[in-house]
Amino acid sequence: MSSEEIAGLIGLFIGLMVLVALSYFESREYKRSHEGEGMIHHWMAEHHLLDWRRKH
Repeated sequence: MSSEEIAGLIGLFIGLMVLVALSYFESREYKRSHEGEGMIHHWMAEHHLLDWRRKH
């Protein structure tokens, strides 16, 4: 494994860690500003996916 490959893998790992950290903090901020409702729950409620059992 060459030094360029190692540097690429390290860069990929750092990028993924930053993405995960930003997603985590954004999710916490969203919950705080929307009275505890999560992003996915909000999206599913807006697109009427939570009441699919009641329609049948």
